[in-house]
Amino acid sequence: MAGVEAQTEKVWRQADEWAISRIVFVNKMDREGAGFGRTVREIASRLGVRPIVLQLPLFEEGLQGGSFRGVVDLVDSTVITWSTRPNGENEVVVVPLQEYPSESVVKEANTARLAMIESLAELDDDFMERYLEDDGNTLLPATAIRKALRSLTIGRLIVPVLCGASLRDIGTEPLLDGIINYLPSPSDRPLPVIRLEDEAQVSNLHQIPHGICALAFKVVHDLLKGPLVFVRVYQGSVTKGMTLINTRSKEKERANRLLRMYADESVELDTITEGNIGVIIGLKSTVTGDTLTNKRPAPYFHLQPISTPPPVFIASIEPDSLGESKAVSDSLRQLLREDPSLSVSMDDDSGQILLGGMGELHLEISRDRLVKEYGAKCQMGKVRVSYRETLPPDANAVVEKVYEREIYGKLTKVGLTAEISTLGDSRPLDIHRRNLRRFHEAGNITDIDLSRAHGLVAVDGTEILDAVRAGTRAALQSGSSFQLPLHSVHVQVSNILGFENHTTYQSLVSAARLATQEALRNAVIDQPAVLMEPFMKVTVITDESDVGRVISDLTSARGGVVMSMESNSLENVLANSNLYAPPDSTFDVESERLSHALATLVARVPLKEMVGYSKTLRSLTQGRGTFVMSLEGFERMTEERASVVRKELTGLDL
Repeated sequence: MAGVEAQTEKVWRQADEWAISRIVFVNKMDREGAGFGRTVREIASRLGVRPIVLQLPLFEEGLQGGSFRGVVDLVDSTVITWSTRPNGENEVVVVPLQEYPSESVVKEANTARLAMIESLAELDDDFMERYLEDDGNTLLPATAIRKALRSLTIGRLIVPVLCGASLRDIGTEPLLDGIINYLPSPSDRPLPVIRLEDEAQVSNLHQIPHGICALAFKVVHDLLKGPLVFVRVYQGSVTKGMTLINTRSKEKERANRLLRMYADESVELDTITEGNIGVIIGLKSTVTGDTLTNKRPAPYFHLQPISTPPPVFIASIEPDSLGESKAVSDSLRQLLREDPSLSVSMDDDSGQILLGGMGELHLEISRDRLVKEYGAKCQMGKVRVSYRETLPPDANAVVEKVYEREIYGKLTKVGLTAEISTLGDSRPLDIHRRNLRRFHEAGNITDIDLSRAHGLVAVDGTEILDAVRAGTRAALQSGSSFQLPLHSVHVQVSNILGFENHTTYQSLVSAARLATQEALRNAVIDQPAVLMEPFMKVTVITDESDVGRVISDLTSARGGVVMSMESNSLENVLANSNLYAPPDSTFDVESERLSHALATLVARVPLKEMVGYSKTLRSLTQGRGTFVMSLEGFERMTEERASVVRKELTGLDL
């Protein structure tokens, strides 16, 4: 049992961001060296929360020593033990605490129960009144304790802590009971938030009248059944054979079959009711994060989308032969449906398929899935950092474009104006906000002015927005200097002019793309484009004795900047008299205080310099240091670093 690890902290921060209540289950108590008391202290020091111990681990020799047998339930004042029967099933025995033969176990359990009750009384006024009415009696009913625990857990003031050994099925039943008793039900959570497509506005789901609303939160490719779309239904009920509308693609989809999954087994359903999770088979274009409804809403809306940072590593994908190209493309399309953090693009110069992801391991796993799960015959090239390019400071260009083309004997024609500038230096359009639509995408901003859109008989306002967004997005995928995606660019599209019935959706897409591309070329005529590189927020957790070496490596060898450093010394935790942690033979206060005080470093480091960092950190910290990193943003490169990257990209000294 490793205690609180770096990945635990990362998931914990995500739960904080979304205001999710939680309980802690300390697993693997049957392992040699497992320390429950030490883990409780780490929960307080490294996660910054107030743990409330609801169970004590029980061993053959009492609270310490011997094999793990069960738990002491402090809420119900019972001792629960598990023993294996000859048929392999566990036998559960529940004994009242006061009848348990071990005096030391009863004494420590009473101490722990008093600490739990006093903590609840300190934070819950109603429980405090009940506690004072009973003159501080620790024999308060379990129902009153559970009510206070539930209220404080939902309010995220405490974190209940339970323990067990899930592999041996010890402690799992009380854990499931704890989930029901202490964590919020759907009625305790705030109503879902939606974002309207035509406005930068967030609304409550129930404020907009419509029928069904469901979120596709996961897509899995099954070799026999095809794509399985996991959905949660927030409103209404999805029935078998129903026609659904994807609010992102605005396409109709048919729910051919409905399933309820039990691990790798499934049960056919006729209906997925409100509040439940199920699987829909038959959806062809739905991807992870899409919103589904049963009728065309006005305006279109989306449930709060799943946040996916832009890919920071790329690698080329080469089919083994020309005949395998289509199969590889189809496999990539299915892979992107499952994982929205991946991206696929085409290198205009080499014609290579470029796969983008969040890390080297991410791309390697994606390659293995392409080959093993989808049967694609392809090879992946060397993984490299995904750079961006942007305009020089104060760059600005305006292009008025009239797109005119004959397609299948029919004339298509449209005109518009595109102005492009560096984000932050651009001038906002001087029009009423109601007529301006602003879209933030991939680090860029696109403003579309509908106040002077005339003659667009064949397309409505929503189609104009979709078409112009699609055109500008396509243009910003590849810069004119290094064919890298653009970042920190502001595009303003205005003066959209249609020509009777000659203006179509596709002509608007083409006009916006061509005008934006021409403006990009004009903006870098006098000055070259500027390269940008991804910077990562790196959080390193290590012993205080290793801090100096870690800081020196991050700042000197990798060009990073340390933003903050916090000491998670156990002295600070033990100074909190309200923290109760049970006895733990694996925990020695003095040795932990002197030699194992932990420090947390937060630094900003160029991603290129973090490649292979895990090996270096293990060497610097004798294997004790851990780290996590996330994308902080893209920054303009210094000339020294840019010259090296330009040579990598072009093969020339520029």
